[in-house]
Amino acid sequence: MLARADWTLLVTNAPATLLAVDEALVLQRARWQLELLFKLWKEHGKIDESRSAKPWHVLCDVFAKLLAVLVQHWVILTGCWQCPNRSLVKAAQTVRARALELLDMLTDPDLLVRVLTSIHRCLAAGCRINKRKQHPNTYQLLVTPDLLTIESSSSR
Repeated sequence: MLARADWTLLVTNAPATLLAVDEALVLQRARWQLELLFKLWKEHGKIDESRSAKPWHVLCDVFAKLLAVLVQHWVILTGCWQCPNRSLVKAAQTVRARALELLDMLTDPDLLVRVLTSIHRCLAAGCRINKRKQHPNTYQLLVTPDLLTIESSSSR
């Protein structure tokens, strides 16, 4: 049983010419990032919380929070999604800190563009995930899948 615990079995329809074993292992680990995204929406968006006991108020709260999370995610997508070393939690905190400013500028497209540009600069300059040598982050493995073999050999 202990010997079998050392095995990782992945089944895929991707041909070996398109997906190396190390890359497949990194992609399998990247699935967890999707779970973290949903966790971010639920926990930090507080979608499941309401101050009212009235069903229609609760429903309005849910829809308002879903819209807010959607706007937040759109700003993150346009601002730092292309940078794999960005923390979604830190990025979401940055967007939420400027949420009222965004809301105030909705009626003036020029000012809205200025605020979004400013937020994008903040996301580009900060919100970084620290690199780890011992246990590389998923973004490090996506950029350099060979780190997975280094990590697994050093943990033995």
